Amino acid sequence: MTVHANGKTEIVRDTYAPKGKRTPWSWPGKAMALILGTALLLTACGQGEGGTAGGSDASAKPAGTVQSTDTAEASGSETPEALYEQAKKEGKVIVYSTSGRANDAAETFMKQYPGIKIEVSKVKSDEMMDKVTKEQDAGQFNPDVIITKEVSGAVEEEMVKPGRYVKYLPEDLAEKVDEPYRTQAEGYANYLEFRTIFYNTEHYKSAPVTNWWDLTTPEFKGKVYTADPLSSPAFMDLFTTMVIHSDDMAAAYKEKFGKDIELHGTENAGYEFIQQLFDNGLVVLKGSDDVLDAIGKANSDAVGLAVSGDVSKVEEKGWNILPIYDIKPKTSVPDSGYLFLANKAPHPAGAKLFIRWMMGEKDGQGEGMAPFNEVGSWVPRSDVKTKNEVAFEDLNLWVFDGEKLYFEAPKVRDFWIKQK
Repeated sequence: MTVHANGKTEIVRDTYAPKGKRTPWSWPGKAMALILGTALLLTACGQGEGGTAGGSDASAKPAGTVQSTDTAEASGSETPEALYEQAKKEGKVIVYSTSGRANDAAETFMKQYPGIKIEVSKVKSDEMMDKVTKEQDAGQFNPDVIITKEVSGAVEEEMVKPGRYVKYLPEDLAEKVDEPYRTQAEGYANYLEFRTIFYNTEHYKSAPVTNWWDLTTPEFKGKVYTADPLSSPAFMDLFTTMVIHSDDMAAAYKEKFGKDIELHGTENAGYEFIQQLFDNGLVVLKGSDDVLDAIGKANSDAVGLAVSGDVSKVEEKGWNILPIYDIKPKTSVPDSGYLFLANKAPHPAGAKLFIRWMMGEKDGQGEGMAPFNEVGSWVPRSDVKTKNEVAFEDLNLWVFDGEKLYFEAPKVRDFWIKQK
């Protein structure tokens, strides 16, 4: 964080560091919270009230707050017909997206709504934050729609709360949206995935893991693979959530071993789990596909931590794998694909129309949702039938707590690096 001579406070943030190096997120959580709290107080006292985003209080916005899209632009009361008439005058929609699925949705949108061109730029979530922040600080408001995953709570803290990304939920669709994405989350998530354990179906007839602590037993010594959390925020979010919910992890330990957990120089049961994973020979690979290649292309007794959505690649990759959707104490934490309006979107009507299209329109049957409603992904709408055997409401997941992740993740990353 930098405090300039003019009193302006700015959070300076870089992307994830290369493997094995300290990441720039690793500031001391308590000290940073104190600095942010001071900045919040100064902002509330010294700045005028701007627009709100994601339900945050306009009188207590973080430092670096930008003037948000005004209430009329961010409202969800317009009809598709009215939006289309205005969008034809705008002519195009600029999309920054972490997901290539946006291109598939764009193709069907342009057939449904001729006269509007969708331009998609694929950008990683953390790089997108840097790009949008620099653009907006320079007075350039380029994108209309933001499609992004979280970055250990940084999207909410640095982009949504200051008003750079704006929550948009059409009124006629809202009643069909499942919580927390209707009123509690930072934005609407058009789909969600999570990290879970996969196993080889040629070697195991049923899931060999029912409790996360199973992975620390001699049976799985040297046989647990994971993608590197130091290069993937979503993988680190799972381990950080275990630390945040250490009481749950302690209870699961007692259920597994019949005794209270004994800590070996660690702060709580979440950290103890990470340490015991490494002590049991955890194998860290580059990415999710690498993990599933290692355990799924031959008869293997190893298991791997990978992305739930990768189950859709089984035929393409030739994997013999299945995910486990019920692990004690909780299977995982959601990795949500959020849809936002960008602050001061230059083509607001087209942006809203495209978001509606990706959401599946009022009845949930719109063709724009098809790329997002896949095996291994869930659409949080009560009127949309999942392609998965387990319904969204039946998933055994921890609630994603962006604020706690934002301040706890640097400590967990440092602890992870020390284990290596």
